[in-house]
Amino acid sequence: MATQVSNMSASNTDKLTPYSDLAAKPQIKSEVLVRLATFLQTTLDYQKILTLFKQEIAAAVLVDGICFEHKENDIYFSIGHLGTHSCNYQLTAQSEVLGDISFYRSTRFREHELANIEALMGTLVYPLRNAMRYKTALDQAFRDPLTGAGNRIALDDSLKREMELARRHQYELSLLMLDLDHFKAINDGFGHLVGDEVLKAVVGEIKNCIRQTDICFRYGGEEFVVLLNNANIGNARLIAERIRMAVDSLCLQTDNGPLQATISCGLAILQEKDDAHSLMCKADKALYKAKQTGRNKVCVNENKSEAALCE
Repeated sequence: MATQVSNMSASNTDKLTPYSDLAAKPQIKSEVLVRLATFLQTTLDYQKILTLFKQEIAAAVLVDGICFEHKENDIYFSIGHLGTHSCNYQLTAQSEVLGDISFYRSTRFREHELANIEALMGTLVYPLRNAMRYKTALDQAFRDPLTGAGNRIALDDSLKREMELARRHQYELSLLMLDLDHFKAINDGFGHLVGDEVLKAVVGEIKNCIRQTDICFRYGGEEFVVLLNNANIGNARLIAERIRMAVDSLCLQTDNGPLQATISCGLAILQEKDDAHSLMCKADKALYKAKQTGRNKVCVNENKSEAALCE
């Protein structure tokens, strides 16, 4: 008997308990997960999905805030309070990276709470994947395929929305209309492919100069519009000059030698009686003035009489 006991003891010592058996297990009923998965599929708006997810998981784990980020799509969305303690995950679905999600609160997460979060995230992945694909499709429908700027449809929708918001919240809205100088000469002298590269490079410079809340659109050909929300005439003029100088310093190397471009800009600010058409017209008149008085400059139309002031 002593030998048998000794053998059993040696056998037990040689066996290692799998880590998965030691790890905390989620304490969530399967019907809760099914209900949550169904609930999250009622919308294709990723922000609404994440908001619903935070609300619904409250019964299983306390979370003060959630942050979702997808750098390639320039998405950053947060809801709630971002506390000092967090747990972070990368969401993937069949090798497709959906983004990074972080959960925050003021106290540390315990092992069983992390297990609950990970189980709950299983219900989030596919609704979020569908929402991200839907957003990508919408973005493509409202984006200029060459430059990545918004297209005319996006401009019409955004301008109406930004005007409504500016009036509702009583902040100033400025509009820039920009046009590349002598662009036909660029196409004729360097070719249309180089012209396309110039357009893409200019949009890149515009996006580098504007704020995250501002929006750039390709209005047509070599003409662009930028909406500057919550920007008075002084701030808008600074941004316009920043864009002008950035384009002026841009130098592209081509087979026919270096190529430099300049841009002219007209600036208008929303007035009480303006509609979308009149605001665009004022910026267009200021742009025309910039073209007529030497190009590579910013002209401002800042009053109701539409008198353009050039610098």
